[in-house]
Amino acid sequence: PPKTAAGVQNLYSRADRMGALHPLFVGVTWGSGGSTADLTLKICSHLQKTCCLETQLHITCTNIPVEKIHKALVIAREEGIQNIL
Repeated sequence: PPKTAAGVQNLYSRADRMGALHPLFVGVTWGSGGSTADLTLKICSHLQKTCCLETQLHITCTNIPVEKIHKALVIAREEGIQNIL
């Protein structure tokens, strides 16, 4: 995901153009060790709920506690994110 709030807003502003291309899904990968887990989940949720784009939450499971993965999966379920790698 983007590293700044401005970058996130830029991504959101481009989402409509991405949607016009009718992608099967939009993938968002979180950083190693879950360093961007919260932001990645927020972006996936926004793209799916607000922009009507199917999202793929890409969880990198290296150097991350099992509890953090479990928490992310619970949040993904709550947010309706079903496409998970």
